[in-house]
Amino acid sequence: MLVPAKLNPLPGLALAALPSASVLGFGLAFLSLMGGRDQVWHMVDTAGSYSLLMVVTVGGVTLLLSGLLCMGLTGRHAPLVVLVGLGMLPWFLGIAGTEEAVEKMLAALPAAGSGELLSALMTGTGEAMVARLLGAWASAGLLVGMAVGITLLRKQAALMGEDAGRLLGAALSLVLGAVALLVALEAAQLFELLTSMSTQSDEAHAGLIAAGTQRLLQLQTLRSAILGALGVLALALVCWQLFIRPEAVGQWVGSMMLAALAVTVLMLDGRPLRLAAHMAQEAGLPRDVMSMLAPTDTSLGLAATPPAHLQVPSAHVPAP
Repeated sequence: MLVPAKLNPLPGLALAALPSASVLGFGLAFLSLMGGRDQVWHMVDTAGSYSLLMVVTVGGVTLLLSGLLCMGLTGRHAPLVVLVGLGMLPWFLGIAGTEEAVEKMLAALPAAGSGELLSALMTGTGEAMVARLLGAWASAGLLVGMAVGITLLRKQAALMGEDAGRLLGAALSLVLGAVALLVALEAAQLFELLTSMSTQSDEAHAGLIAAGTQRLLQLQTLRSAILGALGVLALALVCWQLFIRPEAVGQWVGSMMLAALAVTVLMLDGRPLRLAAHMAQEAGLPRDVMSMLAPTDTSLGLAATPPAHLQVPSAHVPAP
């Protein structure tokens, strides 16, 4: 007589705890990077209501991803586009918060006065980066956790004949997490640099801008290389699924949707900075300010044109 296998809850518990453990680990690293709780609380206060919304979103997504990963042990695997898409949700939320903060800051610029325009623009843009920083950092933790979880579930997927591209999907999630981490580091540098300029003398601004631009360009170069790898992985994933199981339309269409989501979040991520750079151009501020906000090697010119109500009147253009 066949003896039924004993139920082992350990794999399920490990998978359920994986998203939480990843977010917690990234959270501790965030505390260390930002210099302690006081600085983090200051940033949370700067982000305002988006901080609470981010906490609720990350908590809900973490619980949902835990349930989806555990479901994989029963042979019912959630599509890659659902797992990785949910991991990118805090990033989308952070971008929305940053763009809203930038637009509010730009609308208030005319009241700043011509002599304070540069300081108001730099400080406002720096503070707006907090939502982007929190969202990208949270998504980095979730995406890395998803990469590990998808890899651990690959054996169960193989037993169900659904393993086509699962390892490529895990690699895609990991690379997306790396991109989100670089975006968060860029936002952290912008926050530190731009908010500190208001306390520096005018003579020190040029040196700060030059040093900040150099560091940002280094991150942009690294991100460009990782984006190339991301594109190769996305193309390989779709082609692999088409080659192995062309009749499984849901799988390769889902991978195409995942690639579209990645492209969308990357395009939206640069919009707030392009908007601030365009406003700097409209205000006649130095060109090095614009190049720091929207580096020429990644921005599409200054394509983000501000709405009419955000235009800076000529009376506030500082004298050269």
